[in-house]
Amino acid sequence: MRRRTTARAVGVLFIIATAAGVLSVVFLGEPDTELSRESVIQGAPTTTTGALMVLIMAAAIAMIPPLIFPLLKEHGEAPALGYVVSRTVEVVLVLPGAIGPLVVVAVSRDASPPQSSNVDARIQAAYSWSQTYDDWGHPTSSIFFCLSVLLLNWVLYRSSIVPRLISGWALVAVVPYLADALLVMYGVLSLSSPLHAILVVPLAVNEMVLALWLLTRGFNPATPLAGARNHHCGKII
Repeated sequence: MRRRTTARAVGVLFIIATAAGVLSVVFLGEPDTELSRESVIQGAPTTTTGALMVLIMAAAIAMIPPLIFPLLKEHGEAPALGYVVSRTVEVVLVLPGAIGPLVVVAVSRDASPPQSSNVDARIQAAYSWSQTYDDWGHPTSSIFFCLSVLLLNWVLYRSSIVPRLISGWALVAVVPYLADALLVMYGVLSLSSPLHAILVVPLAVNEMVLALWLLTRGFNPATPLAGARNHHCGKII
């Protein structure tokens, strides 16, 4: 019963994290080249909602490792710990994606009439700082996400507690996802490029398939071979 509850909780958190991430992109939208106090204030509700979606995504991601760690530990303590660490670092790197837009909104609201002559410049400076997140925050958080995918699905594949088709799919799909992160980091690819979507979609779909499997079927019993290795070695390498 506990494994079933864990599976459902993890499945729900995967879905919440993905849905919130997609909504954050929708609400935050494409970056503007020129900003004014009036335009920022007018769009503040949408911007704030987008930032809230990022925070919800980060919270959902942060809750997954504590839930799944006891189960992963049964099949390999080292990769289980690695999964916790990589997802924790990912969350830390995701948070500036919410803080930056909120700083821009705060600067626009904090400006008083005597300061109006340089308000737009301050807002533009805050916005420019916020937008640098796309250059470093997204790719670096994606790299640690890819590391977590490798560790999680390696354990899942070896233990067969989910179908190997799902975990094997993830181990293959993580390669183009990681390539996308590196291309964005080096400025070869932008987040608005169609190629970006092509590279990340296979792993995104895989994660939703895994989430639905956990919600409907839960974790399978470990294979005898995996159980024997875990019993004799204490961990899977």
